[in-house]
Amino acid sequence: MGLKHRYNYESMTAELRDGEKWYITPQFAGKINLAVIFPNLYSLGMSNLGFLTVHRIASSVPGIGVERFFPALQSEKPLKHPFYSFETNRPLGDFDILLFSFSYEGDFDKIPGIFSALGIPVKAEKRNKHHPLLIAGGAATASNAEALEKIFDIIVPGEAETTLEPILTTFLEKGLNPEFVSDFPGVWVPAVKNTVNPLIQYSNINLKPAWSHIVANKNAFGGAHILEVMRGCPRICKFCLARVIYQPVRTLNFNQFEEWLDQHTDCEDLGLVAPSLFDHPEIEKIFSLMNERNIRIRNSSVKWEKLNKDILEALLRSNVKSLTLAPESGSEKLRAEIGKPLNPERFFDTIRTINDFGFENLKLYFVAGLPGETQKDLEATFDFIDKVNTKCSNTTLSVAFSFFVPKKNTPWQNEKPATLYEIKRKIRYIKETLKKGAVKSTFVSPQEVYRQIQLSHAGSELAEQYAREAEECRVNRLFSRNQFSALEF
Repeated sequence: MGLKHRYNYESMTAELRDGEKWYITPQFAGKINLAVIFPNLYSLGMSNLGFLTVHRIASSVPGIGVERFFPALQSEKPLKHPFYSFETNRPLGDFDILLFSFSYEGDFDKIPGIFSALGIPVKAEKRNKHHPLLIAGGAATASNAEALEKIFDIIVPGEAETTLEPILTTFLEKGLNPEFVSDFPGVWVPAVKNTVNPLIQYSNINLKPAWSHIVANKNAFGGAHILEVMRGCPRICKFCLARVIYQPVRTLNFNQFEEWLDQHTDCEDLGLVAPSLFDHPEIEKIFSLMNERNIRIRNSSVKWEKLNKDILEALLRSNVKSLTLAPESGSEKLRAEIGKPLNPERFFDTIRTINDFGFENLKLYFVAGLPGETQKDLEATFDFIDKVNTKCSNTTLSVAFSFFVPKKNTPWQNEKPATLYEIKRKIRYIKETLKKGAVKSTFVSPQEVYRQIQLSHAGSELAEQYAREAEECRVNRLFSRNQFSALEF
């Protein structure tokens, strides 16, 4: 069973590696050996610039051996343990440092399964020098570092570009003691201090843009290169974390964008990453240059008010056939409270233009359960969807509903969260109402929403819960909460 498991794993990783193009090759062994762990699907990890940036920076430090690990290589199929590294199939427990990149709080729930498989105690106080040093970073860590304070030796809510290299260099020079980095800006060593050290320097993305130094044909962008063109968001949506954890807003200027393209002449397909891509002040010039060089544009949801004819034509020339808009609610009152007002007349004119230009698909994103939402607000959303649908004679309309989660550090962090019963009831009602129309709709799982609510406000007690779950995983040899679902892009 053990040999068969290892053979199957080696075969899968070899096939995935064959579909990767590397621009930087790290050492796989060094004085200190580090495994960068993305606790979710391979395809998502290889689409995540935070994870890739950590890997790229670590790879640039002489003396650091770097490999990757993903607990699932295929959707809904968590790996069986023992676990091995992605590059050389080295036992994961043999690494000196395990660095976890958490992109959202739901990935915290992978901790019990991974720790259990490696025989690592969940609680930091129960580990000793024979265990790997455990570091946590990523956007979810920046959102709620307190949830991990009794689990990880070092927590890095700050930006990797300004924190990771000094940490690794210090370890090479002095040894693997968390106390040596406890005073570093943007770093938290819970065993030494009670709070995170303030970040005093922000990454200049024009000097060090985030990009995919490994381009995987199985990434969520269809095998495209990936480049961050803006960090932070100028919008003021009260429920959104982007404007909080990625401040200040920084944009990759057009000249630097052009220079990056000049350095990557083989790039024929490019995913542009930004919390609010169409708020980039030079987005039209960026699209125009990509059209000139016959580079396919891969973009996230668009800001409807930025969709002028030049941008729509640029998208069509790049073979973009589907657009995604996020009005959030059909209720004018709720949109104003969110901080995302919308001029209905202009919006519906934009929908007509999208339809007239011949885009094949249009998706609208809405958030249910917003603070103060009433039946009247829901009815306004249904009416809004109907009105959009009447403008889509050539374009197929679909809608997707998420559910409000009061995230820590946002203006709405103290809003009362919904119960699981309330979430189920509201989503069921929206589903049943939309069934009467001809619009395709998708919904987030109520259980997943409720778990996000719990994790968004979890504190150090999470270590106790995960310690119990890790024991269950050890007995059952399974992951707990083993959700490894591919994202639609």
